[in-house]
Amino acid sequence: MILPLTVLVVLGVLFGIWKGLGEYNRKNEDLAHVKADVKISTAKLIHDYEANDSLANENYLGKVIEVNGNIKKVERDEKGFYTVVLGDTLVHSSIRCSVDTVHNADAADLRAGSSTTLRGACTGFNKDDMGLGSDVILNRCAVIIKKD
Repeated sequence: MILPLTVLVVLGVLFGIWKGLGEYNRKNEDLAHVKADVKISTAKLIHDYEANDSLANENYLGKVIEVNGNIKKVERDEKGFYTVVLGDTLVHSSIRCSVDTVHNADAADLRAGSSTTLRGACTGFNKDDMGLGSDVILNRCAVIIKKD
């Protein structure tokens, strides 16, 4: 009676280790090859969040968003990670798109003043309470279309 129970416990532990290692080594899917849940303009996405961020979170948070609009600026940090800031230069609010590292070369080619289409996962909204501009946050972004 003890032997079969021991075998079941050992098999259960081995299965748990196998599943745990699988999750630990799992890679994020490249969003360039994922169908967007929502396709939207920069102005509309910013407007939706500023008008009602709770409702916008229901519609966009955790979803793959494909957004098109004008590039305000392209930032590169000290580690070489790119962030593309989309929006109207006359408005303080913007969409901050953190670019997936596999798309760094595409992001490096982007220039302020041109337009583009990016696809990323919506992870939130930094609401503005001081008049400096709100930010919609997209992560793991891929450059879908580059326009001049």
